[in-house]
Order: sequence, then C-alpha cells, then structure tokens
Amino acid sequence: MAAILTQLPDDGVQQPAILRGPFRMAGGYRPARAPESPYDRVIGFLLPAAAFFLSWWQVGRIPAFNLTMSDMILIVCTLLMLVSRGLNARMMGRMSVLWVGGIVMLLGGMLVGSTVHGDFTRWPVVAGQYAFALVLIPMVLANCSLTALRRSGLAYVWGVAVSQAVGVALVNLFSRDMINQYVNKYVVTGNGRLGAFTGEPNSNGAVCVFALIFLLHAVIEKRLRPVIAVPLALVIVAGLVYSASFTAFTATILAIGFILALSRMRTVVTIALPVALAVGAYVGLGGPVPAVFEQRVGDAVVSGDPTKAGTFVGRSVLIQEAWQMSGDNLLIGLGSDGYRKASVYGMPVHQLYLLVLNEGGLVSFIGLSVMFAAMFVQGLFIAGRSRTDGVCALAILGVFFMYAMSLPHMFARMWNGPVMLMFALSTAGAGVAALTATRRPQWYNQAGHRDAEPAADTERTSEAG
Repeated sequence: MAAILTQLPDDGVQQPAILRGPFRMAGGYRPARAPESPYDRVIGFLLPAAAFFLSWWQVGRIPAFNLTMSDMILIVCTLLMLVSRGLNARMMGRMSVLWVGGIVMLLGGMLVGSTVHGDFTRWPVVAGQYAFALVLIPMVLANCSLTALRRSGLAYVWGVAVSQAVGVALVNLFSRDMINQYVNKYVVTGNGRLGAFTGEPNSNGAVCVFALIFLLHAVIEKRLRPVIAVPLALVIVAGLVYSASFTAFTATILAIGFILALSRMRTVVTIALPVALAVGAYVGLGGPVPAVFEQRVGDAVVSGDPTKAGTFVGRSVLIQEAWQMSGDNLLIGLGSDGYRKASVYGMPVHQLYLLVLNEGGLVSFIGLSVMFAAMFVQGLFIAGRSRTDGVCALAILGVFFMYAMSLPHMFARMWNGPVMLMFALSTAGAGVAALTATRRPQWYNQAGHRDAEPAADTERTSEAG
C-alpha cells in the first residue's frame, strides 16, 4: 500500500511533485526536482491536452457506463501514475480524512437503502462513478506537478472556448434541423438554447462558469496575457449567454464578484473596471441579446422574480415533494435511484441534498455535508498561504454548491472535474507560496542584502527553478 499511496509532510498544504525531496535549510525542505520518467512525460501531455481539453464533451460518452473520452484518458493517466510513482492519498491536504470519510458515509447510506429495498443493481454504478470522480481523480491530480496542473487549467479554458465558438457559430449560421441532421440533436435545444458538446444547456452554462474562474485565476497570476485572455473570455461569455441558464448567469456574477472583491486593488482596477465599462456600453447601446436569454434570464433579473427563471416552478414542485417524503426515509433511504421510482413524477428531485437525504438517509446527508465542509476548510487553509489561490478555490466551490442545490446526482466529471482540478492547482500553488515565504528570511539579512549561500545549496535551488 505504501508503494501505491504516497503521503507528504503534514504541514496543511499538499506539495506538488516538483517540490518533493529534502533540502538543507532551517525550518523546512528545499525543493529538489526528481528525474522525469517517460511515464511523467506521457501524463504531462495526456492530462492537459486530452483529459481536460475534452472534459466538457459529454455527447461522445458511452451511456451505459457514463464514460467519456476524457474519462478513458484519465484512467490511462491513473494506470501510468500507479506504475511510475503511485497516487497521493492527501488529495485534500489536512482535510483528506474528513473528505474520504464523507464519501464513505454518502455511499454507505445509499448501500444500506439499496440492500434493504432489494434493488442493489444500481448502487455499484453510482458508487463507482462517485469513487472515480471524488477519490481516484483527486489522488492523481494531487500527485501532479504544478506545471502540469497549470497547463490542465489552461487546457480546460481553451477546450470550453472552442466548444462555445463552434456552438455559437452553428446557432447563427445554420437552422436547428440542419444542426440536428449533421451534428447532434443535443447541441441546440428546441427553444434555441445552446447545449454545445455537453449535450444540455444547464451543464454548458456550468462549464462556462468554471472556465471563467480558471481564466481569471491565470490572468491574475499573469500566466495568460490580456491579448489572449480577452478573446477567450468573450467567446465563453457568448456561450454562457446562448445557454440561457439563470443558475449559470447568477453563479458567474457571484463567483467573479467574489474573486475581484477579495483581490488586490490593482487587479480590480485592471480587470473589473474595463469589464464593467464594456458591459455598460454594450447594454447602453442596445447590443443584441438572444431572445431565449431575455425570456429565461433577463425577465427574472429585471423583475427580481425567480419564478420567471426557466423551470423554477417545476423544480419547486419536486423539492416540495422530496421534503415531504424525507420524513419516511431518515434512517433507511430508498437506495440509489430509488427516488425516481418512488416519486409520482417519475424523476429525481433537482436538489442534491434532498435527493441524498431520501436515497441514503441521514448518514448520506451528513456525509455530503462533511464533504462540502472539508472543501471549505481546505479552501481557507489555501487562502492563508496564497490569497489568489484560496479565493479562486472558494469561488469554484461556491459555484459547485449552487449547482448542488439545483441538480440531482453530480458524479459526472463535467461537474466535479474542474472543482477537483482547481483545488489541486490552488493547493500546489499555495505550497510554492509557502516555501517562498519561508526561504526569504533565510537568504536576506536585516539590511535587506542577500546573504551568500553554500555552493551546493545554490546549485540545488537553481535546479528546482
């Protein structure tokens, strides 16, 4: 087991692969770069260029197993990492034990419900999906280098931008019948909403929100130049608007506002002010907006009445039914997918907490709550080391929570993959920031002049980059 699961020093921040190895310095470790193996090079290519670039492509999945091309590539990366250096069991830093415990409770409650009700066939599928998405993939990401994680984040942004560019072009250049005939009937819905390659407008809006957070993170860290970031942002926002998702629109405003509000003033001036002026000018000049967006989102925003937002009324009916049913399922739930069979409407409630409460009882409900609490506390730990990383992690967690309050099971990597990537990326970035902060006092005297370093130390420092 020790060969498979690698654990790092318990300092509250999981260290990226490039920061492993001892170094001779008071109060910590000096980064030493391990030789890169052929497995590492393959993973470094597959993870960003294939896995996360294609992570939004749900249309091309194998329906019976809910496996996409991205999932298959992630499985290959997992096998390569097992062969090369193992997996990292500290996928959530100090909160890893709580994180895994929450997942065990979540799935354990559903297992009891499925067993008691004599319908066990669906549980292995649901449990396998959750375990792959929330345990295996985070363990892989936690063992990747900071460089690979950054490339994966940018690959995700590019992938979402390409999908939105293709989708928006199809909507404006071709009729829906032609799109259905030559592409896919899920790219554009009957009322004109854009599903793109996620196959559904709400999920397409979600990937746009996630991509904007990754893009903003890269811009604040100066890893993406404005000349590239601005066109990418415009394309993604266009896809978001054509998705006409009230949840996505609200999540975007709240997440971006949260990040900018807690960023440095220079960031606010250079990013928020130009964006506000551009949006104000576009609206003031009467720029065109898709009719479906005005109907599903614009009316609800202008009037302040959420009942005008898409399917809000229909979802409210399901939520009310789930709340009434929960009293009978507190100790033993209905089991995996049992709610769909028990509901008079024949469909799951679009609220993950209530769905879990009914299908797994209080045990699963508490497990889900523990998972979100673990991510929140880990985000606070990250923010203590690096403000930008911590704020972006908390922002993407907030978006994930908003969708958990408006959707059923979220084990598809399209929903949780970006969240796990951002937490791995932010944790690794915070680890670098923490090491940089601890190294500086050792190398500078009280007068602010740099002290001489031993030749061996200087060589290893330059090697670590």
